[in-house]
Amino acid sequence: MKSRMDQLCKKIIYRIRCHHGRAGWQLLAVLLIFPLLTSCGRASLLVDDTAQTGSVRRMYYIDEDENQLKSFEYKPKSTEPDAMIEELLGICRQPSADDATLLPLLPEGITVEDHHIENDVLQLNMSESYAALPAVRELLTRAGLVKTLTQVETVNYVEFRVAGNPLKDGSGTVIGKLGRDSFVEDASRSINAYKSAVMQLYYTNESGTKLLPEERTVYYNTSEPLERAVVEEIVRGTTTEGHYPTISSETRILSVAVQEGVCYVNLDETFNNSALSVSAEVQLYSIVNALTDTCHVSRVQFSINGVSSLMFRDSMALDVSYEKNEALIEK
Repeated sequence: MKSRMDQLCKKIIYRIRCHHGRAGWQLLAVLLIFPLLTSCGRASLLVDDTAQTGSVRRMYYIDEDENQLKSFEYKPKSTEPDAMIEELLGICRQPSADDATLLPLLPEGITVEDHHIENDVLQLNMSESYAALPAVRELLTRAGLVKTLTQVETVNYVEFRVAGNPLKDGSGTVIGKLGRDSFVEDASRSINAYKSAVMQLYYTNESGTKLLPEERTVYYNTSEPLERAVVEEIVRGTTTEGHYPTISSETRILSVAVQEGVCYVNLDETFNNSALSVSAEVQLYSIVNALTDTCHVSRVQFSINGVSSLMFRDSMALDVSYEKNEALIEK
């Protein structure tokens, strides 16, 4: 057990890029601002999400406090997608053979009534009893199922139904399809600190001259700004075919904070030096438009390594704040 856990610890990947810039919060005096405590931020839900190698997949249990997922490696016997889905769902119902304190993803009395794949979306029809799961347990179960089943070839998203009806959140909104990027990983975080946000994000067309809107639901940690989570999603990149990234995925977010309706975004030099074939306006406004659409901000001001007295790509001043640009959005 110990060696398995040692291997697990070595493989833990934190995708949330906010960890790169924690020390940056101590330097916010450069921007003369502080975090907006009433905003929300994103960390992550799960432990270790190492991409599977060969035929090895990752499976998930729920810890005994029912506020975190724990993962382990599993090698399926099946190779065909439908058969593998059945096999993995069977594992999701079983208790852990190594740790009796871990709970199976699917508790007793809750079943998957049927499932089928349409294009790259796996539709799961859960039994009516699924609706009675406590909110935290349901979110963990849903996250674990999505992370597990999107490892099956041809499955990129999972869509939940309960007794034939679309699954809805607490506000009555249909949750819709979820992909692996809907949940991100951090072994140090508790599920109780999380909620979801619908983000209006912007990427670009193939020529890099227009903004393309893309809506995404993300689960985030409420201890950090939602504004930062939005910037992280822009950096993470698009999930839609025909959309292209506006910012290099190597860009580091040093700090994001809000004061009096202005969002201050401090990035490293990669933001200004990347070789993407995207116009300067599209790059800048992909962040501006996403923040003004998703968060309670009206303007955005940028800095690079804490310095705003610069020209972005030699054409746009960073010492001014920018409002949403509707003209750049492709109609």
